[in-house]
Amino acid sequence: MTAVRTARTPPVSHRRPRSARGLPTSLARRSSYRSGYALVASTAASTGIGVLYWAVAAHLYSRQLVGQASALVSALVLLSSFAQLNLSNTLPRFLPSAGRRSGRLIGLGYALSAGCGLLAGLAFVLVMPQLNPQWQFLGNSGLLRILFVAAAAVWGIFALQDAALLGLNHPIMVPVENAIYGAAKVAVLIGVAATLPVTGVFVSWTVPLALTVPGVNWLIFRRYLADRPSSTAVATVSPRSIVRFTAVDYIGAVASQGYGNLLPLIVLSTLGAAANGSFYIAWTIATGLELVATNFATSLLVEGSATPERLGELTRGIVARSLLVTVSGAAVLTLGAHLILTIYGHGYAAGAEHVLALLVAGAILYDLLLIVFSLDRLAGRVGRATATRMILAALMLGGSWLLIRRMGVDGVGVAWIGSTLLLVLARLPTLVRALRQPASATARRARHRVDGNANDTATRSAGSGAVRDSGHTPRHRAAA
Repeated sequence: MTAVRTARTPPVSHRRPRSARGLPTSLARRSSYRSGYALVASTAASTGIGVLYWAVAAHLYSRQLVGQASALVSALVLLSSFAQLNLSNTLPRFLPSAGRRSGRLIGLGYALSAGCGLLAGLAFVLVMPQLNPQWQFLGNSGLLRILFVAAAAVWGIFALQDAALLGLNHPIMVPVENAIYGAAKVAVLIGVAATLPVTGVFVSWTVPLALTVPGVNWLIFRRYLADRPSSTAVATVSPRSIVRFTAVDYIGAVASQGYGNLLPLIVLSTLGAAANGSFYIAWTIATGLELVATNFATSLLVEGSATPERLGELTRGIVARSLLVTVSGAAVLTLGAHLILTIYGHGYAAGAEHVLALLVAGAILYDLLLIVFSLDRLAGRVGRATATRMILAALMLGGSWLLIRRMGVDGVGVAWIGSTLLLVLARLPTLVRALRQPASATARRARHRVDGNANDTATRSAGSGAVRDSGHTPRHRAAA
């Protein structure tokens, strides 16, 4: 008897089409804005826990000790921001295309930041007590000096690990680890209040780093890098482009940090300490709104690096979501300015209400500039973003210096709106081109394949259903 062989139909694949990140295409589209939402959640959590932390510190420690510790923390964050070499933009930009070099890129960023932070921290504790008697408390405490130098080296890693998580497409861990750090900080603050009555505040700020930094980086190097899909294993970026991007972008970061830190000095030297106190409160509140806009711009940088064929779609989505948050926040802060500032005292409410409204209005325009900066970085035109930031710094400092003598602190707000409006108009073509960018041919072919696979699957399912309905078994079909 001759054996009858049946032609076996290839099994129907039920695997979803996958994006460049290895995610199913539909899931990738739904999660395109996770980075922005995660960063906004991280900002909200850090702000809330920060308010609680300083409230507890004010009750456990004297006003003088809290003032010294807050100045030390501010110095730590400022030095670390320079020591990070603006790698917080480099890692999200290049990790999606770094392939097998991703771990090396993260490690090199950590090493550079830690080394620069170590040198800066050492110089600070040696020089600052000699320059200003107000910092003599630092020179008199060996524990504070050691902790500050160590924290200056580690804080850069603590900040850059957030950028690494974004670049590796694990943004949800950013608010989680920041919330854990904040909760641990409050717990240590309460726990050491009796045993460390002088240095306890700064100790509570630094000790939790020993918990969060090793834990998060174990996940990064042992889990997230190892679990990356094979489609991202091949590097598509050269080391030279990374170095050029980092160096040029760092200049723009220094310019932005420069005018942000110099404006209070201009107000202080021109209008006095009381006026500067009112301005600084308003500037700090407006900066919080700008930080939310920065989070969405970073999300565009991350998602645009991973899926450049969807840049138009991503830009439209980021602009809509970011403006929704910033416009809503600006409206709330403007309408509730008097009530919000009254929390700090009636003097602040009288002196900062108008400038706060001006600053948050300018934050809406600055939101668009931040998105333009991300588009420049994605297009490899980081020099254009840096030039824009340097022009913004010059316009802000010059305009504030001229207007503040005529309008008081409100002059800074007018200079802020005028500077951002001028640059938004100048850079509007970049934003409009991105908003009008249609889906690329690659994206259209991907959608066509998805639709075609769905149709084929439906056809095969209908055919097999007809066979089952006819009552024929495979043996009957073979005999036929």
